[in-house]
Amino acid sequence: MRFIARHAGQQIPIEVERLGSGYRVRLGDRWLVADLVNAGPYLRSLRLEDGTQLSLVHNREGNTHQISLADSTIHVDLTDPLSLKRKRREDELGEGGVIRAMMPGRIVRVMVGKGELVRKGSVLLVLEAMKMENEIQAPGDGTVDQIFVEAGQTVESGAELVHVTSQI
Repeated sequence: MRFIARHAGQQIPIEVERLGSGYRVRLGDRWLVADLVNAGPYLRSLRLEDGTQLSLVHNREGNTHQISLADSTIHVDLTDPLSLKRKRREDELGEGGVIRAMMPGRIVRVMVGKGELVRKGSVLLVLEAMKMENEIQAPGDGTVDQIFVEAGQTVESGAELVHVTSQI
């Protein structure tokens, strides 16, 4: 999965891949292998491939991540290029239409039912990809016409998830 990190006026490309029970991470031109374990609601244990182990505090509000490590704290805005693509697609889609999976994953929860009225930004379902839960939102006000998936189902990128008819 690819991200763009913004910190102190710089944009840093980040790529994250699963590697066994850990991750292979590219920060700019540098690759590293790491394990990240939740040790509490905000506490994480990070172990690097050279054996270095660090504890960090992680708090997230939207796309902004606050990471405290030792005596320093940084604020990083992470943007998922897929969310930018989704935003462009939503703008093209307007108020309704077929909502498709932007990446392969597993449907965790379907939050709406057929015939339900939804508002722009309402969560339609939750898609898990790379151990991250992604809320799939309604692109505009409308009515849920069809639901093509159910909880526990795996989907490929581009799979039809939900159809929303716009309210005019």
